[in-house]
Amino acid sequence: MRDKEYSAFMLLNAPGFGAKSIYYIYDNLKKLGLSINELFEQGSAQLSSYFPEIGKGKFSRADLSSLQSLDSNSLYSSYQKLKDEDVHIIGLDDERYPKSVIERLGENAPPVLFCKGYLPLLNADSISIVGSRDVSDFAIMLTKRIANRLADGGYNVTSGFAKGVDTSAHIGALESNGTTTMVLSYGFNHLSIKKDIKEFNWERNTLFISQFMPYEKFSGQNAMIRNKLVCALSKAIIVISSGPERDSSGKMSGTFDAGLTALKYKIPLFVLNPSLLNPTPKGNIDLINMGGISLSNGNELVDYLSKLNNVIPEVSKVTPQIVEEPQPAYKTATDDIKDKVLNVFNGKPLSVNEIIEQAHLNWTVQKLTAYLKKLDEIEVVKKGRSNFYKRKSSQTQTRLFA
Repeated sequence: MRDKEYSAFMLLNAPGFGAKSIYYIYDNLKKLGLSINELFEQGSAQLSSYFPEIGKGKFSRADLSSLQSLDSNSLYSSYQKLKDEDVHIIGLDDERYPKSVIERLGENAPPVLFCKGYLPLLNADSISIVGSRDVSDFAIMLTKRIANRLADGGYNVTSGFAKGVDTSAHIGALESNGTTTMVLSYGFNHLSIKKDIKEFNWERNTLFISQFMPYEKFSGQNAMIRNKLVCALSKAIIVISSGPERDSSGKMSGTFDAGLTALKYKIPLFVLNPSLLNPTPKGNIDLINMGGISLSNGNELVDYLSKLNNVIPEVSKVTPQIVEEPQPAYKTATDDIKDKVLNVFNGKPLSVNEIIEQAHLNWTVQKLTAYLKKLDEIEVVKKGRSNFYKRKSSQTQTRLFA
């Protein structure tokens, strides 16, 4: 039997099949108790019986016969190239596919997510930070501080891997030894890791996601489509700086559109107080007037995040279901775990990865970072752009906006 990822890749390449028709296929397969692998084992009569709407109405472009005429040898060669690059192909029926994306986007959910990196982040507790490409140094600094704070709190930081705010959000998370998801607006053939990202131990702490075929290049339209996925992955959205809904030429602002998407799907939307930035971003003012929560300091963010479980729909309370055995929550960690962590320190500051290895913990970087922040005996030591940890004698306080 063919691999599930390969079957998802084949369906994605079937002529005439788009997001809605593929969603219909998966939905009917589930009702029939069949897997995606079994789809390609069906005869013409069975396919017509199982999927009677294909070829009609909104699915008029799709043709069931194309499922039986795919060039499997050519497709497998393309598929294998992706696998050789450690790219996973996650279809709608894959248990790793983000539950929040399916629930929020429904039949508009991407039929396949091409993923590279730490796959459990697909269903992690993620907060997205979005904003303009061209922003001031002060806005960049605030972005990094917010990402630092989120990573310290155990949240995965998600953004769109564009220059400006997006890249600063990713770097801010990595500076705190946190995790970050980078949602691309193009296919993996065009991915180039930015120099600023390479400075960190990014390979163990990151996930790259693309909903686009590997050969697809960046376009403004793809960026807008990407923004919806960024929102659907997240428990909350933070807008740093947004232009007006449309500029003088009528072009839609991607950041503003992300804010509208958050409001549409009732995802908590935080918007940096426009008075903090110069020039004042008009989009921030408009998004706050439309229902966004004005964010002026780190305490406001922490207060809201502490109440997040009360304002987020149940569907988004998802934990990773793959790779690792379930671990105790931080608040129930045993004294044995605490002893293991504290005993690795001998006066020398250690990175999170070093602590995991020396304490023989089966924990993620994200999880241990959050746990360390809860220990009175531990303090953060800055080394260049990275955080290290050592035992301390007194608790220190940090603020988001200094």
